[in-house]
Amino acid sequence: MKKISALVDLLIDEDGKLLLSFPDITTVMGNLDLRNTKIRSLPDNLSVRGLLDLEGTPITSLPTNLKIGGYLNLCGTGVMSLPDNMSVGGDLDLSDTTIASLPENLSVGGDLYLIGTKVTVVPATARIVGKVFGPL
Repeated sequence: MKKISALVDLLIDEDGKLLLSFPDITTVMGNLDLRNTKIRSLPDNLSVRGLLDLEGTPITSLPTNLKIGGYLNLCGTGVMSLPDNMSVGGDLDLSDTTIASLPENLSVGGDLYLIGTKVTVVPATARIVGKVFGPL
């Protein structure tokens, strides 16, 4: 197993080139701030115990079985849909994305931000603990 000493180790390869995809790591014990990087994909079964910030990245899809223990920020990304059975322990910010619908069985432990999206309904099977902000 590769030991990561800093986030820079995740984003820059040994030749000093910027990575466009996340290394083959499935668990991050703390926060993962990838805001405004060129990251384009994340591995399936990724679990981040803290927050995951993808704001301003060119990412267009999220991996299957994604689990976030804290806040998930997708504001301003190219993400078009969320995976089924996605679980976010804190707030979920989808502001200014092209997302038009939410998946069945979505679980959000905090607030859900839909400002600037085309979402018109929260599925009856979704579990949102906090408030929903946006144009429903």
